[in-house]
Amino acid sequence: MIPLMRLLLAFLISSFALAQVPAETDRLVEGWLRDWEVPGMALGVVQKGKVVHLKGYGLRDVEGKLPVTAGSQFAYGSITKSLTVLLLHGLAAEGKMDWDGPVRDQLPGFKLIDPVASERATPRDLVSHRTGMPRHDGLWAVPQPPTREEILARMRYLPASADFRTTYQYNNLMFMTAGMLGARAAGEPWEKAVRTRVLEPLGLAGVAATYAEVKQKSELAVPYVVKEHVFEKVGVTPGLDVISPAGSSFGTIAELTSYLMAHMQAGKVEGRQQLPARFFEAMQRPHTPMPQTAGYSPFFAEQAYGMGLFVGQYRGKKMIYHTGTISGYHAMMWWMPEEDLGVTVLLNRVERALPHVACLTLADRMLGLGNLDWTAVYKKNVAPPATAEKRVLATRPGHALSDYVGRYAHRGYGVLNVTEGAGGLLLDYAGQKSELKHWHFDTFGEGAMKASFVTERGGEVGSVRMKMEAAVDAIEFHRVK
Repeated sequence: MIPLMRLLLAFLISSFALAQVPAETDRLVEGWLRDWEVPGMALGVVQKGKVVHLKGYGLRDVEGKLPVTAGSQFAYGSITKSLTVLLLHGLAAEGKMDWDGPVRDQLPGFKLIDPVASERATPRDLVSHRTGMPRHDGLWAVPQPPTREEILARMRYLPASADFRTTYQYNNLMFMTAGMLGARAAGEPWEKAVRTRVLEPLGLAGVAATYAEVKQKSELAVPYVVKEHVFEKVGVTPGLDVISPAGSSFGTIAELTSYLMAHMQAGKVEGRQQLPARFFEAMQRPHTPMPQTAGYSPFFAEQAYGMGLFVGQYRGKKMIYHTGTISGYHAMMWWMPEEDLGVTVLLNRVERALPHVACLTLADRMLGLGNLDWTAVYKKNVAPPATAEKRVLATRPGHALSDYVGRYAHRGYGVLNVTEGAGGLLLDYAGQKSELKHWHFDTFGEGAMKASFVTERGGEVGSVRMKMEAAVDAIEFHRVK
């Protein structure tokens, strides 16, 4: 019997005999779904080496009124990063990769805009978010994304926002790069290497490494957003599989809970050491200090990033976790090693507070730490809405609309196409299309798709600036003549 089937059988046999999970868990979860407006949730709880709760709640498909079960498939998102780190640990142990050798010597074509980072960045830097590079997710999260190889070639033109090894900055592109390095060292694609070297040894052969693998499965949960209290379906970002090593795995709550147990037991599965304990121990050590944000949540203070995992504290005890957010899905894998307590959460709507609420509430009740209403705490301390950008009224464009039409290029981000339609200007960036309604002066559009055109000294429109990445200045796309 495969390990996952044994996990499910053990749960079914013991679910009525174990009393550690609060009796009101079902009531709590139903309340969370209502209070946070989430259609479906799957929940797993591990205590003292045993699965003590494994259940689905709500709907995986609102229109079809199909329930979430322990076998429903959800995106794990960035929990995938820890799979990539385990792959690299195995390759390093075989002498096929060097954690502390320069990436440029191990992955031809690797180069960043900062020459120091280009020369000195190691695989360890890539997976602990300290290269000085911000996210730049706008490069891949588009309908027509570049290939991994194209992204690697373009990264040298993407602006940095911090000095090398000085600042924690979460970065999916660096994990994609780590996956490419692993694929080169393994001599096979990341998708195959992570399956044979990580998933299968841990008894997780049913986990899909990519969206392409999972999208045909019958119990795939439908991802949603909520608008005015109504659930609306959303599509999965087309670029997800391009950055697979950073966040494309899918699976069930049973599989995620089994993976959590492998971390809690340092590579053991059903008592057998499947991967070396030192891999897991290295991942759980702090590598990059994170900004100490004053706040109400233990997830916002006294944290560091390890290798593919966050490391923090809750009530004076170590806690380790990682979240995963992608295209209407949200996941969490969380545990307190000193208490031998862990929680897994899968949602089919992105609601970042709910997994926090679930983990902290269950920990409080199971460890006898009180009955604090974490939903009320998070609701009370919700972040204020972003300040609206100022708009100057009663202005006109400096040119006829036809003068803005053209192709504009940036060596990192690629090409913007601006055309003129019946209703005004239209923008197309890698298949992501939007109307550019006049905002003020020579700025058109709204929100993330706001474009500001620049007039050259000779009077012609020469470039357009767009805020593609929040941590750096607007990216300037120059007109292709």
